[in-house]
Amino acid sequence: MKRLADILLSVAALLLLAACTDDADVYNTPAPSEGNLCVYVPVTREGDEVTSSLDPSNPTYNASVEECNINDLHLYAFPVDGNGTFLSQELPSPEASNMLNEKVASYKLQIKPGTYRVYVVANMNDVLDVNNITTEDDLKKVVLGYTPVSKPGMPVANNIPMIYEPDTKAADGTTVDGTITIKNTDTTPQTVMANLRFTCVKVCLNLIYNPEDADMDAALKSNGLQITDIMGKQLSPQTSLLWDGKFTNPNVSDDYAKGIEPTLYDAVASTGNGSYYTSWTETPANANVNNEDIITVAGEGVAKPADSKKKWLFRATYYLPERYVAKASQQSALKVGGAVGGSAIANSYNINLGHRKDETSTTEVPTFPRGTYYEIVGRIKSLGNIDLDCVVGVEPWQMATIDVDLNHTTLWVSSTKAEVGSQKVAFIDYLTNVTNGDIKFGCDTEIEKISAGKSPVIVATNDIATHRIRFSINPELSVADFTAANALTGTAKVWIKAGNIKKYLDVSYDVTPYFKVDPVDIVIQYDAENSPELTKVVKFTTNLGGIQFPDGWTVSGEGQNVEYAQSKINIKCDKTNVADGTFTITAVTNPVTTTTHVFTVKAIGDNNVEQQIRVTVRPPVGPYHIYMRAINDLAWTKDASNLDEFQHSNMLDEEAYNNSKENNNWRDGWWVQGGADWSKDRSSHVDYHKVYIYTQIGETKADGTKDENVAEWYFTGGWPGHSMKADNNNPGWYYYSIAHNAMSGSNNNKGQAQTTAEKMIKPGQTLLIFSNGTYLSTGFQPHRFTHHNDPGITLFNYEDREGWYLYDPLSDPYYRVYDEKPTVVDVEYTIYTKNKKITAWYSKFGVNNGAGDSKFTMWCNNNNVPNEFECKEYGQDSNGKTWYKTILHLKAPLGEYDKILKVKVNGDEIHTTLFDGDNYPSTKMHGKRYVVEGSFDTDTKTWKKGSPF
Repeated sequence: MKRLADILLSVAALLLLAACTDDADVYNTPAPSEGNLCVYVPVTREGDEVTSSLDPSNPTYNASVEECNINDLHLYAFPVDGNGTFLSQELPSPEASNMLNEKVASYKLQIKPGTYRVYVVANMNDVLDVNNITTEDDLKKVVLGYTPVSKPGMPVANNIPMIYEPDTKAADGTTVDGTITIKNTDTTPQTVMANLRFTCVKVCLNLIYNPEDADMDAALKSNGLQITDIMGKQLSPQTSLLWDGKFTNPNVSDDYAKGIEPTLYDAVASTGNGSYYTSWTETPANANVNNEDIITVAGEGVAKPADSKKKWLFRATYYLPERYVAKASQQSALKVGGAVGGSAIANSYNINLGHRKDETSTTEVPTFPRGTYYEIVGRIKSLGNIDLDCVVGVEPWQMATIDVDLNHTTLWVSSTKAEVGSQKVAFIDYLTNVTNGDIKFGCDTEIEKISAGKSPVIVATNDIATHRIRFSINPELSVADFTAANALTGTAKVWIKAGNIKKYLDVSYDVTPYFKVDPVDIVIQYDAENSPELTKVVKFTTNLGGIQFPDGWTVSGEGQNVEYAQSKINIKCDKTNVADGTFTITAVTNPVTTTTHVFTVKAIGDNNVEQQIRVTVRPPVGPYHIYMRAINDLAWTKDASNLDEFQHSNMLDEEAYNNSKENNNWRDGWWVQGGADWSKDRSSHVDYHKVYIYTQIGETKADGTKDENVAEWYFTGGWPGHSMKADNNNPGWYYYSIAHNAMSGSNNNKGQAQTTAEKMIKPGQTLLIFSNGTYLSTGFQPHRFTHHNDPGITLFNYEDREGWYLYDPLSDPYYRVYDEKPTVVDVEYTIYTKNKKITAWYSKFGVNNGAGDSKFTMWCNNNNVPNEFECKEYGQDSNGKTWYKTILHLKAPLGEYDKILKVKVNGDEIHTTLFDGDNYPSTKMHGKRYVVEGSFDTDTKTWKKGSPF
């Protein structure tokens, strides 16, 4: 019969009377007062080394892997006539470890000498737990209940109760008493071949509706049929755990004769087992052929037929109680309910269960014995409540059996599991009593090589002297082979065989392509006097054959020089075709200002596995390097107190260094030549980027005035200070360098300045203000930070004496200070609003009058600037509400996307802060822009992250 292909695995567990040891099947030579007992259990598992159930060496009969599943095992050894000591021992359920061989689990117990009858039961814990079993009679009284409130209930495929009873027939056919005798003089253990038997019956029901049958009822043919339910009739309410060997029972009780009537399938409630098929083959000759089905289905079954008028097959498998009765009227049956044409007109079909040894007999009582497989094929051709005429195949239903003697070779392994990888090996120790020549290793899990032919996944190397096995990935298999086989990770079945013992080991492997480079962010402080510090070593590891550098580079020999702005570095790698290697990066020139080189390295042969490398070269530690940049300030000044509309149409995306005086990043809005062409604002404008550096002792009041004794020392002259330089290495940034021990050049001759003419520049004390140097007479203006009346920014105290100041009037705080250059990115704020459009946005910031009680307003009322600020319909939600999608392009430091601007919804109806001022994460990219999404419900006035649907 066709069934799931199975693999027999084995486990061995050394069990003492009171406890188990870790090493499953080590054989201990018995002490004089003790004997040994070895119990073998057949085990069926599904694995990589799949064999057909038709294989003569694997003779299961009509049993699937799932049906042979063993979840729990219990052994009873009952002494005969008081000769011995009763043993009740729970055994570990078989696992894919500590194999005796590929078919048998071995359990070795130490038991006192005596004569015993041994039983082994499986999948019975819930029944055994409520029975106090100390004698063989106690075990014979155990019953299996099949009602909903009894134990174990109706059998299920993966937990079928099974039992081994003492054999009473010897190999030569003679009758024996089924006992084993253990003597204190035994040097080898007595053995029990515990061939488990199912305690119930397997029924495979096939119902065929075929309108092409010549004798099909016309009404049934034209209207079609669908199975509605299947009931068990007169099923045994309970059975004995131990079978008494009789096929009839002349003394049944009234309750037993009446039986139980469980619902096995209900189409309306979608309960029970049963599926429809439209394609199958039928081989009547298989009715009495082991491991062959009469019906073989094709494809996947469905819950209901697509068209009940067309040909279909309904298949269901049930596990039912055995039944032995006094007369035929008491036999079990199935009642199949069907509805014609989807109507409420009920039809039922009765199928009697069981068989007679002589089916022609009119007096023999039918029997429905445990361990039997019934394949029933019934054709539905007529209406009404009738007995269905069926073809029934009756075959044995059992697990594989152990029918050979097993020599007592010993084999111990330190572990039954191991993990390996492309660069990782594993070791397992073993002990055995066989000679070295009889030790063999193998791997049953194979991969198809792209170049043709299969090879085992794992190879083993045996160190005979130390009895240690080394496991590793087969070097003949490439990562490409594993990828093509869709097997980059898995568990390989590896075995070690000593004599007749074969243990299976689970070796999990992972050959997922990897390419690791460390570090990937390198910082070099240029110091011509300390050449060793100019070179950094980078390590790489990969299972893809090595590392490759950008096309055109020659990294061997003298290495590859790479120039970026005023910085030159050298990359050198002498060995690229290795799994573990290094390359060096050396700073060749002084970069003048901090410069970052970016390049990408890849794994050889796989361009999809790559790593970006960032090399930051800093100028020598010496003067303070003060960097500043303004973003989102594209609103030219109309007058000292007001701004023109934000220029979305002149917003440019970030641009990398391009070895040109022109670059998108220079456009920051600080160049204020009224009415000038914005296209000219792609160049740096040093005269409009100034820094005012000073030290002040004494406070500035809230209105901007100072006490007459406030002392000030100036390092860049009077307000607004000195012009900064354009950092062409980092377009968009301006910088100012000042000696780390610079002294002030002048003072205001007030307070302490009258007695202390000079002050040295000092972090935490010296202050900075950046501006574009306009509207000097008013003091307040939009393009500056800090703003009018706010205290200056303290000079940073970073070890490398470099600090980066970023100004954003749409953020809070409106400036941020960084030790490392922040990455400025373009962000598409994607805003979804329900029912209403965003029509404008605005933001209040700074100070726009001398009194300090009013702010500048940055604003934009034009929501129709393509790809910059535009609003379009997005779609309807499940409630039929229309949502609109607004794109707002701004800049932000990477990862810091919160803004304080307010959006106007439907004119002035709703003003709400973008995303409630929260830093929503970026979840995707649009080109090189980071997309940050949020939804606003105009009914509840609430925000949430992401899109509405």
